[in-house]
Amino acid sequence: MNEQHRFWQRALRMLSMGVPREQLSSVGENDHRAFQQEVWVRTLLKELQKKRIDMNTRLENATFIVVDTETTGFSPQHGDEIFAMAAAKTINGTLKDFYFTLIRPDKEIPDHISQLTGVKAEDVQAAPRLKEEMNNFLSFIGDGIVIGYHIGHDLSFINHFLWTEYRTKWIARFLDMQQILEMIHRNAVFSTLDAALSYYHIPCEKRHTADGDVQAMVELWKRILEELKSQEIETLYDLYAALSIA
Repeated sequence: MNEQHRFWQRALRMLSMGVPREQLSSVGENDHRAFQQEVWVRTLLKELQKKRIDMNTRLENATFIVVDTETTGFSPQHGDEIFAMAAAKTINGTLKDFYFTLIRPDKEIPDHISQLTGVKAEDVQAAPRLKEEMNNFLSFIGDGIVIGYHIGHDLSFINHFLWTEYRTKWIARFLDMQQILEMIHRNAVFSTLDAALSYYHIPCEKRHTADGDVQAMVELWKRILEELKSQEIETLYDLYAALSIA
């Protein structure tokens, strides 16, 4: 394909997206790529938000996506950033697919975070920016139900980025493992992932890493599904109803 043909393909695509005709000549390849990526993310989010989950779906047939991120701090509003993302696609507690990437943040990873996670500045130098990787992450999640431990922390960073960059948010369904565990074991408190893993004697060789924590949470989710079944919580409706009165 020659350069002129590629230019006209790009021009036609951009015209179809509403870019004014007079601006086409000033849009370079890098600008065009960024523009296409933004359109892709927006389109993907809209499609995910349109999807509706059948609440009569049995838990063993539903797709659950275990998600974890590592961040430079606790507040995206104050400049903290994601520097690692992992997700596992599961059905009936069985791992079907796995996603992991390091992310190059704008600011350096603090020393105490590097000591905790083992990820240092040099480890992320060649990693993609979050803006370059977000479409891959969202595509992996698909229309599954996101779950995690203290998942609100992870979603706050993801949504802060999506709002800052695209003025949109990810609003699909999600569940917090801590809430489910404390519903199952009504007199117990599982304030940390460590407490939950310890209760079920689940090892985590790479604790405080996104991929290591997700691998451990896949096993934890399998145990949780067994517990739910033993309590005759068998469908998504059953689960949401049980959580609503816990």
